[in-house]
Amino acid sequence: TKPLNFFLKNFYRGNRHMGSTDRRQLSTIIYQYFRLGKNFPDVNLKQKICIATLLCNSERNPITDFILGESIYFNPEQIELPTDEKIKLVESFYPEFKLQSIFPFTRYLSQFDDVDLFLKSHFNQPKVWIRIRKEKRKEVIDELDSNKFIYEVGPASDLCLSFKKHYPLHELKSFENAYFEIQDGGSQMTGQFLHPNANEYWWDSCAGSGGKSLLLMDQEPTVSMLMSDQRETIIKNLESRIAKVGATNYKTIIADLSKPHPVDIPFEFFDGIILDAPCTGSGTWASTPELLSTFDIDAIAVHHILQTTIAQHVLPYLKVGKPLIYITCSVYKQENEDVVKFLCDNLNIILESQQIIEGFRYRASTFF
Repeated sequence: TKPLNFFLKNFYRGNRHMGSTDRRQLSTIIYQYFRLGKNFPDVNLKQKICIATLLCNSERNPITDFILGESIYFNPEQIELPTDEKIKLVESFYPEFKLQSIFPFTRYLSQFDDVDLFLKSHFNQPKVWIRIRKEKRKEVIDELDSNKFIYEVGPASDLCLSFKKHYPLHELKSFENAYFEIQDGGSQMTGQFLHPNANEYWWDSCAGSGGKSLLLMDQEPTVSMLMSDQRETIIKNLESRIAKVGATNYKTIIADLSKPHPVDIPFEFFDGIILDAPCTGSGTWASTPELLSTFDIDAIAVHHILQTTIAQHVLPYLKVGKPLIYITCSVYKQENEDVVKFLCDNLNIILESQQIIEGFRYRASTFF
């Protein structure tokens, strides 16, 4: 099944009579519809869109006024109520509504400080985030200010910025010059667990687009990197991204880490290994809310097996006493704490720390 954004792109490509405003408004309504998860299976489409519009917006505009003007229970003014009051309002007319039904299989979640806050975060689209290269902060800030782009700083660092509006960041000179990367705020917060030392050799074993490698190399420019992925197209995109920042102290390889001895390098070779493991991606579902109602629970166990397998295959390449940084963008315990427990129980490693990075508190993705 293709993600919703792919479907919408193809739909708009076949309906070119729709202008940019029409496309943006329709996409917003569709995404809000899916943010209700598995709630209201027996409510008609029109009223379900009304409920979603009420819960997923905090400010009135002509579209929300029109939609709620069609509601049999709600009115446009109520959109400005606090979220908790709107939830109570919906419950008063639809007693079957359950906050727990927004997110699938909540009983399998990792340990959160506030599960309800996590669930309610899916009413909102995450913000756009960038990470500025540390020596280029002034240039980026000056260009953002000159374009009157409104941003907030943090929480990962003063190089981490977020935007509530979708600005044309790709058109900025500082983007062309690779002075900043577009990188989720939660992903940036994983950097607090990376502690590279000068001239070390690290392996980003499931590198993907290379965000963690770039983060680590920015922390310690003298570090050399090996970056691997099993997908050739991903490696090519990664190489283009790394080359754009002018880095030269790296090597890329194609490696299937689900197989034993996946790379032809000496054992006990790396000063640190990043394992940003394949996962359900459940910490990112505020961006892909269609998965809130279509996710198959069997995928959790499948990923757990793959994660423990990959970890066992990369660990022999780690020097004794050096760190394995295990990362997922999942919120399920079986992919997170249970993988860590398996590794500590079955392999000769010691847990230093583990943490859920609650990006949802900042309208970012959630990581472990």
